[in-house]
Amino acid sequence: MSKKLICSACGHIGSSKTAVKGNILIEIVLWLCFIIPGIIYSLWRSSSRYKTCPKCGGTNLIPLDSPVGLKILADQGKTLEQAQTEKEPARVYTKGEMLMFIVVAIVVIALITLFNNV
Repeated sequence: MSKKLICSACGHIGSSKTAVKGNILIEIVLWLCFIIPGIIYSLWRSSSRYKTCPKCGGTNLIPLDSPVGLKILADQGKTLEQAQTEKEPARVYTKGEMLMFIVVAIVVIALITLFNNV
């Protein structure tokens, strides 16, 4: 289980979400049209990962057991034990993530069909 964090912007308690800079559609176009720029763009995107709050998108996430995290919890009227035992809501996929799954599935099916016909 990942360590629970608290967002200093919205007060959300839970695990973080990983985000990357750039745009997946640009990456796909670069891969389809220009192989070398596609590789460079993919490398840049994969090296630009950062943690964000799943609720507000903020990047200032603090461990619950740190002094600042305990202060934010106290401001919310919660104890560390209460915050650690709270269950997180189920993961909901964004439209972008669903689009990425669909595109990857189409590309995989196209490649399998192409190589079976060769």
